[in-house]
Amino acid sequence: MIRIQLPHAEIERLEELFRSTDNRKLRDRLQILLLAQRGRPHQDIAADLCINRRSVQRWLNAYCERGLEGLSPRKAKGAAGKIPGGLAEEIRRWVIEGPAQQGLDRANWTHEELADHLFKTHGIKTSRSAMHRFCQKIGIRPYRPTYRYLRGDPAKQAKARQDQAEFKKQAQAGEIVFLSQDEARFQMVPTLKATLGVKGHRPVVGTRDCKDVLYVFAVMNLISGALHSNTLESLQADNRKSQESKTRRLQRAFAEHLRHVGKVYPREKFPRVVLSIDNAPWHRGKLIDEALKDNPHLEFYRLPSYSPNLNVIERFWKVLRRRATHNRLFDAIAELKKSIRANLSYFQTVRKRVLTLIQGRRKKSTK
Repeated sequence: MIRIQLPHAEIERLEELFRSTDNRKLRDRLQILLLAQRGRPHQDIAADLCINRRSVQRWLNAYCERGLEGLSPRKAKGAAGKIPGGLAEEIRRWVIEGPAQQGLDRANWTHEELADHLFKTHGIKTSRSAMHRFCQKIGIRPYRPTYRYLRGDPAKQAKARQDQAEFKKQAQAGEIVFLSQDEARFQMVPTLKATLGVKGHRPVVGTRDCKDVLYVFAVMNLISGALHSNTLESLQADNRKSQESKTRRLQRAFAEHLRHVGKVYPREKFPRVVLSIDNAPWHRGKLIDEALKDNPHLEFYRLPSYSPNLNVIERFWKVLRRRATHNRLFDAIAELKKSIRANLSYFQTVRKRVLTLIQGRRKKSTK
């Protein structure tokens, strides 16, 4: 029988480790050592811990030969991974280029699709979890994707950027007023974002599933950051009665919005006002022509199709929604309109900061 005699300091160290460790195997092995040090027979230790007597001798021998390291549990090496390390750069290239470059009808990769593509290209069959572990080792992790608009004409977009830069120079020199115009749609159903909750209790937000919508037409001065807006209430019940198309309603509201802009920037003081707009169908037609005829100092600069990234005010809507409607409940469209109006007024007081924020995001995204 192996007899163990330990110094007092070593006994205290082992007892402290026995109390602090969360590893069940290590606790059992430390207990074997501490009981043997107190002179308890091996067969009694085996009976106390419900193990074989040979196991007691094995761990006592391990401690005598290698010290505390001999008691530490070690994981089995397991089978070698099926994915060769030499494919790391190729798999990284697949992820960087995206599935479309590999001839797949996918927008983004998943571990399952990477494993399937690896099998089709190299004949290596592996599981999703194995691909997940391999990706972690080579620096591939989940990212939230962003859009790149593929349908816009790059040549026309480059020309539009040059034109906008020229308009901005003229506006800074006081020769013209340069405005970015757009409209946004705000629903009664709240936009939900992350909020506080208790584990196991998912937050639930009640909604009346109201189909009423509030449209906001706005222009932003790209030099001063000043905002001027008009709203249009689109009530489902009224729309059914009128039988008027959505385009016609928005066209009429846009014409009124142009007249409002004409009053804010009168011809006598501002002989040339340029509005950068997209190609929405309600930006054309007889009503629009009449509004422009009443305000001849207003002119449109139409952006290329599928180029929302060129319209600065597009980025303002995200800022407005975050403050005015995210995680908010409205009982009536009047409350929604009040919240939008109040926050538009707020952004008038911090207009320079808002303009810097949304223009800064554009510069960062183009790098």
